[in-house]
Amino acid sequence: MKKVVLSVVALAASAAPALAADLVKKAPVAPVVAPAPASPWDIAFGGVIMSDYNFRGVSQSNTDPSAGAYFEPQFNTGFGTLYVGLAGYAIEWPSSPAFGFTDPSAEIDIYGGWRNTWGAFSLDLGFIYYYYPGEQFNGFTKDSDYWEVYAKASYAVTPALTFGANIFYTPDLLNYSETFATGGISADASAFYFSGTAKWVTPWTWGDLGAYLSGELGHWAIDDAGWTASLLPDPSYTYYNVGIAFTYKAITLDLRYHGTDQSVADCRSFLLVGPGNPSGKWCDDTFIASLKFDTTLAALK
Repeated sequence: MKKVVLSVVALAASAAPALAADLVKKAPVAPVVAPAPASPWDIAFGGVIMSDYNFRGVSQSNTDPSAGAYFEPQFNTGFGTLYVGLAGYAIEWPSSPAFGFTDPSAEIDIYGGWRNTWGAFSLDLGFIYYYYPGEQFNGFTKDSDYWEVYAKASYAVTPALTFGANIFYTPDLLNYSETFATGGISADASAFYFSGTAKWVTPWTWGDLGAYLSGELGHWAIDDAGWTASLLPDPSYTYYNVGIAFTYKAITLDLRYHGTDQSVADCRSFLLVGPGNPSGKWCDDTFIASLKFDTTLAALK
């Protein structure tokens, strides 16, 4: 009996150090640390070089190459993204007073708005002010600045196919009420621009290289009360573009054809490039190549 008791005591004594050693070797349980919340702030920015700066079918750079850049701080909330932005483009308007323009040094766009996405549907509501610094008095006006409000909606039918609809409105396009008033004509220059868009991301991918096809069909409905009074053409017109773009990470090469239904006489109107334009080339259908860079600070981290 004594041998049994001694054996049990000896076994326990021999096991105790091993058990203690096991306890010492076990690492303490690390406390669970919640990940730091993502910052609601971000900044989108980018730039572009293009063979012609074309705005709704009308060259803003005398059909010559142009460049631009933008900077857009964003605040992401539970109900969408609030944003403000500043963009600038090199332009070259006709400088002769006969053309009805003021030869500004650049186009500066100041804009802001709100955008959100619900599943496949996206909506963007905003305001944009077009500022033209360095304008020279041309006998009619020296202030072409104007603003627009806009609504842009899109729906992704599939992850690859998206359709969109846009509307822009200004009460005084290019501040022409002042221009015609200076010339002794009462003019209402309010305008709506409506357009539909489509984009298809192709299945052709090579690593980070991708491609998409896209197009837009729009109509600029411009109140022509002042133009008909002065025997100028109705400035309203239809515009379209269609093209293919190749993407590599944050870089896009866009190859696009732009066209309108304007005649040379339409293009010579005061609203667009002035009645002194001998050719109407500013509104000619044209092919434009653009190289763009777009990213955000969050994407660079």
